[in-house]
Amino acid sequence: MGFLYPRLLSAQANRLFGEYRELSFADLETRVSYSHDSAVFSATGGDRVPEERLKELRRGVVDLATRAGFPGYSDRVRNADFDLGLAALLHAEMGMVPAEAASRDVWAFLALVLLPDVAFWRFPRPPKDRVLGTDLTRHVFGRLWWRAQLVHTSDSDEPYKALEILGEAAFDQIYARRTALGGSPHLVRAILRVWNRLDLTGFNERVTLRDFLKRLLRLAPFVVFDGIEEDALDEELFAVAKEALAAQRQG
Repeated sequence: MGFLYPRLLSAQANRLFGEYRELSFADLETRVSYSHDSAVFSATGGDRVPEERLKELRRGVVDLATRAGFPGYSDRVRNADFDLGLAALLHAEMGMVPAEAASRDVWAFLALVLLPDVAFWRFPRPPKDRVLGTDLTRHVFGRLWWRAQLVHTSDSDEPYKALEILGEAAFDQIYARRTALGGSPHLVRAILRVWNRLDLTGFNERVTLRDFLKRLLRLAPFVVFDGIEEDALDEELFAVAKEALAAQRQG
């Protein structure tokens, strides 16, 4: 059973979002807090996260951000490295179960109360979904926890190594199809293993991945992917991936 995190409900979150968009990083740092008068907790399942754990989480996130240039200028490469490190840190350190991580209000609290300076540094003048959690595939922190959740391999020496296989845009193609594909860690890990085996020299990776996923979507109504052993699933998916490559060659 995981920790319960404070939830910042939408009315207060929207108010803070509008206010914080106009503040400097220095001003945002003064707004950092480990609680909020308007925050609530889920009524069931787990212990409320201790304040000391929130402080440790903030220290870890700020340390990663500082290495990427926070609070000053960063760039695409350092942002990508920051996101990879942050995905692993959030998943490993938050002690949160998927049901809690599915709450937009939890991520609104992190972005607007615990880590507003980091959130608005990573996405300056962000659209609402980057901060409020209206779409968790876009949230500055929530999207990374879910990426780590889907690739995490508990019996590996490097449990988050698969995060490096696909970039954010490519991974989003999988997660956008989460109802049929992206909600299953077993299947997502198999997709990543197979993708890592492919020789994509001369191919458009984005087009190939899209075709590969479309073929898997056509199979989904007839195949219980979670019921197939790892090795057998890899071979099944590898055959589908080769079909996608062959289609591109013919095209």
